[in-house]
Amino acid sequence: MYEYNDKELGKIVVKPHTRAKRIIARRKEEHILLTVPFGFKLKTLPSVLDEMRPRLMKINPVKNQLIAEETVIETFSFTARLSRTHLVENVKMRLKNGDLTVFIPQNFDLENTDSQYIVKEMIRQALRHEAKRILPKKTLEFAQKLNLHVTDVKINKSISRWGSCSRKKSINLSLYLMLLPEKYIDYVVLHELAHTIELNHSEKFWKLLDSFCGENAKTISQSLRRHKSTTYELLTGRL
Repeated sequence: MYEYNDKELGKIVVKPHTRAKRIIARRKEEHILLTVPFGFKLKTLPSVLDEMRPRLMKINPVKNQLIAEETVIETFSFTARLSRTHLVENVKMRLKNGDLTVFIPQNFDLENTDSQYIVKEMIRQALRHEAKRILPKKTLEFAQKLNLHVTDVKINKSISRWGSCSRKKSINLSLYLMLLPEKYIDYVVLHELAHTIELNHSEKFWKLLDSFCGENAKTISQSLRRHKSTTYELLTGRL
């Protein structure tokens, strides 16, 4: 990443991304984030900013979404709710039978930034626990059914991609997959399993994935890109 200060726009953070095909601008609380194609020449940044300036000046900051006391969060394997109680002095959680309860003290200020982080982190911990319990098992079951070899399945906290597959046939899956409907979870898993055979996105890869999905994989991929999740935005600060 590279930081640049502009007199009008303020702090600019430039982040190259291998999958970026064009420059994408987002205004954060304290800076503008520019996601640029890999290989972007930083010496061209001033002229790029001048060209984009009228649009950048109109971008509103991304507001941090707040979890309220009445918020109900639905995930693939559990429903999360907050419970204010005098029985705890610190925030605690209990995950049982598909229900996650986050207990907060009576004097806990939910609108405080640090408080929001604590509560969201509790929910993310539960997501990670459930992702580790469910996703590797689902992946290996699909692999066995399709007669594919997988060396490892790991869970990470990526918000830039749902999954990845290495040349050694090791698959990484984001814990945030647990915020998707099962059809999309299965699609991502099958997508990465297809990469154990084809490490690219050639037509051969898509035909293989079509056979895994039993339908047009590109159609599912496009539907996933259009899918909007307020819970995802709530826990990651983005859509």
